Parts: sequence; structure tokens; C-alpha cells
Amino acid sequence: MKNSLHKTARWSALAVAMGVMSVQSQAATDWPGGTDDSNKEANTYSATDPANPSKDYKKGYKTGAVDCVRNPKDCKVLLEDVVANPGWGETEPNDHMAAADRLRLNRFYKGNSLDKFDKDWYYVGATKPNQNLIISFLGDQANYTITEGWVVEVRDRNGNVLAAFDSTTSGTGNVYRNGDKEEDVVDPSEPILAKTPLSNAKIILATLGNAGRYYISVASLEDKGEQRAYHIAAMISESDQISPNPDTNFFDTETEINDTQEAADPLRSNVHMFGTFGRKMVKWFVPPEDNIDWVYPDPVTGTYCNPGDIESILRSAPLGQGDCSCDVENTPAGTCMAKPKNDGGGTWEYAYNYDNDWFVYRSEGNEQLHFEMCAKGSCDFARVHLRIIYVNDSVVLINGPIQPGWSYDFGVVGPGTYFIELSPEPVDGPQVDPESGVHTVDDLTGPYNFLLRSTKLPPNGN
Repeated sequence: MKNSLHKTARWSALAVAMGVMSVQSQAATDWPGGTDDSNKEANTYSATDPANPSKDYKKGYKTGAVDCVRNPKDCKVLLEDVVANPGWGETEPNDHMAAADRLRLNRFYKGNSLDKFDKDWYYVGATKPNQNLIISFLGDQANYTITEGWVVEVRDRNGNVLAAFDSTTSGTGNVYRNGDKEEDVVDPSEPILAKTPLSNAKIILATLGNAGRYYISVASLEDKGEQRAYHIAAMISESDQISPNPDTNFFDTETEINDTQEAADPLRSNVHMFGTFGRKMVKWFVPPEDNIDWVYPDPVTGTYCNPGDIESILRSAPLGQGDCSCDVENTPAGTCMAKPKNDGGGTWEYAYNYDNDWFVYRSEGNEQLHFEMCAKGSCDFARVHLRIIYVNDSVVLINGPIQPGWSYDFGVVGPGTYFIELSPEPVDGPQVDPESGVHTVDDLTGPYNFLLRSTKLPPNGN
């Protein structure tokens, strides 16, 4: 066996890319298209006694088998052997995780994209944290080198996308072949071989953070993979990554209802927060001013206090008051209800009640903060009102409109709790409809996102 360091390194890389993880005889049977025929004449045990191999022969054979793994070409294990018609394939329908096909490692599977909506699912298992998943992707057997036309995604057991790849191979091939290029030094003892399809395979590598099941999906890129076959193989190898991988996500989301400070969602530095602004229609009856009695609402019935029901009066009116009347001038706003005296007319008023979303961030103090609006994706609204306060309005840091793409940099001095409120922006200032008392605000609906970054760097303004 040749033992060139350069060639060994070269073919070790090939073994990783190909998944050649066994000796010659195993490579011939494990990979699709191979056979288990052996060259009995070449495997003669001993010139004197073929039936009883010597210890030296056994030792030499074992060493040679290891060399075959490192240098498949020297053992005449060629790439052509790997890309013949496979004996493994997907089973349709496998269009979702529950029906995913198991990918046995180091074997090519044949799949087919029926149409641009077909998505094929497979799964593999990682036995320990931080293992590498290596995926080899080829096209149809009519022309393996045409790999373009698919999107390959790697997901965790919950379906979260961890990585996504275009199937198009890059470069002119990453597998060494003797005499590939003019500048290659051709070894006279080796045949000059043309590139094989696997030289142009799409090789995908993703490091899997935790042990467990992972899913691989293959879908047509628009209509480019429609009614085409492909071949896919997977292997697992060790990585040098030793950092822990806790259960987390690329982003965070608001949890409704978070319309008050008490229900504010916590923020983590440098993690994009996603949310949605909503609204609901509210209505109220407005009788003529000369046809109104102001009364207390009944907390049980949800309507007016009933002057003919002592129980209703006791529930609705202040202690000691014997009727339902409410002093609209001397009670908090919204306490009294306008009840028509008779059927003297009146109108129903309608308006939108918009969503206010609250978030909370806890700082150690004496640091600069950075806030970005719609930094991770597009927002459909023109502006939103941003208010950032410290400890229940004792200090107001920001109180004004912010548009998608805008950012604020500001410093905080005191340690403790900082609240962030997002709400509709009043039209040209905090206008109030004099008839209804409703704020006139911008329409604010749809998804949004923002980012708060804690720099941990002190402000040097003083």
C-alpha cells in the first residue's frame, strides 16, 4: 500500500464525503450498486497452504483493510461503484414528519419529487451532543451531476428548521481524481480516471446540538425539481464542538394577554421578539343629552342598575345609597352609564380598540441599550408609538413614534426594571374625539418584530 501523507489526507476527506466507513468487502455491499463478489485469486492466503493463513498474513490483511478505508482507490474501490441503481428508496406518502422514512447511514436512497408541492421527509438519529450530520445529494441517475432544483432542510424533533440548503453544488468538484487537472501530477501506477458524479455531489454539513432524532426534508425549489428523481445519503461523524446546546430558539414571541405592565413579556438581549397587533370593534349607545339618566352599571347583569330591584341597587350603588343614580361630574371616568330616559332616539357609536403590548427588561444598570424596530422582517404599518420607562413611570426614556427600520441608542443608569410599551400612534398628536372620548390613532394591525440589545458597555456621557 502506498502511504503518501498527501494522498491519505485526500482520501480521508473522500471517505468522509462518501461515507466509506468500512473495509473493501463491506463498502461493496453497504453502498447502493455494489456487489459482494470477491476476487478469490487475489485473496490467496498463502503460497504454500491457502487453507491455513499465517499470523503474518492475518495481521497484514487487517492492516490492508484499514488502508482500504483510508485509500479506497488503491483497493480498486472506485466512485463509480457507489452511484449505480440503489436498492433503497423512499416510501410515499412521506410528506410529513409522522411518515418520515428512516435513512440508514452510509447508504444512498432514491427519491422523487412528484410536483412542486411534494416534500419528502427522512430521519436519522444522533447518539450524543454535537455530532456532525453529513448529507450527500445527487440528481437523477440519468445525470447524477445535475443536483440543482431542490431545497434540503434539517429540522429537530419538533419540526424547527435548524438549517436549509440549496441543492446546487458549488465549484467543479471536491473529490480528487488522478489527472483531473493539467497541473495534477499523474501517478503512472494509477489509471487516469474521469470525474465521477460524486465529484459534483452537493455535500451538506450541519452540526446537531443534542442527541436524538433529526429530520431531513427535500422539496422542489419552486417547480425546478418537479417530476424529477434524486439520491440522498446521510452519515454521522464526530465534531470538536464541546459547548452545551440548551433548548432555545432563534427568536422569541409575545404571549397574549400582555396588555399591562403586570403581564409584560420578558426580553432577552439580542434575541428578536415577534408579536402581532390586533384590534376589536367596540360600540356604545349615545342618547340625546336631554334624554339621559346617569346610572351605575350592575356588575352581575352587565347592564344598567335596576331601580326596581333592591338587590341590583345594593350591588351597583355605593354603600348607603338607596337608588341607582350616578353623579357623572364627581365620579371617575367610565364609572357611570348613560341610560336613555325613554325612546327619544340616540345613536350607536363604533370604534376600534387597538392592542397595547408590554415587555420588560431587567438591567444591571450603567449600560448602553440599543433598540431596533422591524429588524428581522418587514412590518406593514407606517409607525408605532414606543414608550420606554423605568420603574413605573418614574423616568421616561423614550416616548414617541418609531418607524420600521428605525433604531434608538440610549443609556440607562439605575439597575432594575425597564418597561417597553408598543401602542397605536395618535394622529398628529394625542387627539381625542370630543363626542366619544376615543383617541384618533393610526391603524395598527399585523405582525411586527423588534430587538433589544444590551451592550454591557457603560455610557460615557458624564
